[in-house]
Amino acid sequence: MLAITRLTRLGLARGHPGRQSRPRPVELKYKEFAMRCQRVTRLSLPGMLLASSATLAAPAIPDKAGWSGHFNIGVGIGSSESNMVASIFSQDLGSETVSSLDASPDDEDVALPNLAFEVAYTLADMHTQLYLGNKAEDHLTFDVDTTLETHFGVRQGIPGVGVFDFSYAASASPTDVWKDPYIVDAPRGDTERTSKGIHIEWDGIFDTGLQFMWSNREVEIDDERSGEDGTLGLTQREQRSLHRTGSIHRVEFHYSWAINENHRLVPGIGYLDHDLDGEAMADDGPFAQVQYIYTRNRWEVVSKLFYHDLESGATNPIYGEQRDEETLGGSATVFYAEPFGLQRWTANAGVSFYEGDSNIDFYDSSFVMATVGMLYRFD
Repeated sequence: MLAITRLTRLGLARGHPGRQSRPRPVELKYKEFAMRCQRVTRLSLPGMLLASSATLAAPAIPDKAGWSGHFNIGVGIGSSESNMVASIFSQDLGSETVSSLDASPDDEDVALPNLAFEVAYTLADMHTQLYLGNKAEDHLTFDVDTTLETHFGVRQGIPGVGVFDFSYAASASPTDVWKDPYIVDAPRGDTERTSKGIHIEWDGIFDTGLQFMWSNREVEIDDERSGEDGTLGLTQREQRSLHRTGSIHRVEFHYSWAINENHRLVPGIGYLDHDLDGEAMADDGPFAQVQYIYTRNRWEVVSKLFYHDLESGATNPIYGEQRDEETLGGSATVFYAEPFGLQRWTANAGVSFYEGDSNIDFYDSSFVMATVGMLYRFD
């Protein structure tokens, strides 16, 4: 849950000493491009918390060469319901034992670290930036099918075209799931889940507020044993249909609409495809979201609503029907720059919720969280 405000100016005029410089045509293009890119830049989310929203646009590339970045420290407390995810950061998100395969998950109290960072190096003359850190959009919905990822990437600005962002992502947080979630009245063993993949963004498409995002992640589970409990009587093929490894594809479009200097609206639509090895666990469908951002002086408020509607195309061998799920969530976060006169620091606090409602109660899930944190920006 991070906030950074960065105004960018590019293409400084050059000239002879003692005489007023006139910008060259190329320099004018870069200056105009930078002015169009000026914005309140990214508000990164805390590690694995749906505790805040964030602006979806890629950060404006600064005109100053060298190192820059930010980090956020804080804590979040709340509650979680999940029959599939065991823990994150060694914090339990679900019960080790379940008494029925027909019941929704029990509620678990959680306390998680509110951590995020980015370190970047800018090549100002080339309008290029290399970076390592967390991306806000990976966790806007606290997707329990993916993990917090660290991105290593490059941003490239092209006047009149936009800012391109290419990155390689790999999971960074310790996330465990149940080896076999369907064991009843006995402790379920856990195993680690990891992910890695590619993320691409195109922001400010042809000098408009339009943004395109695409990502592909490969999810791996160290010891996948779904459905192997002998009491279920599943064949090996039916057991494989419950496997949770595979690919997750996501494509989305957003449009940033500046209503005035204080208000901004960012609607978005997209498509999510869990192309998993287990056909009964694979699902896909559309999603929609809208973000509202209010900025005044040192205050900023970011709110968000989102909705997913995913359906599976194969029958679940345990329940004898296809699984579908509707997800509704929202969040509101307040940012206050330089509290108590602390330069480069931004205080932040937020509340959020996420509710996944499946036609099969066992797959229901929810997450509610309140967070506080402090962000430090350096350049």
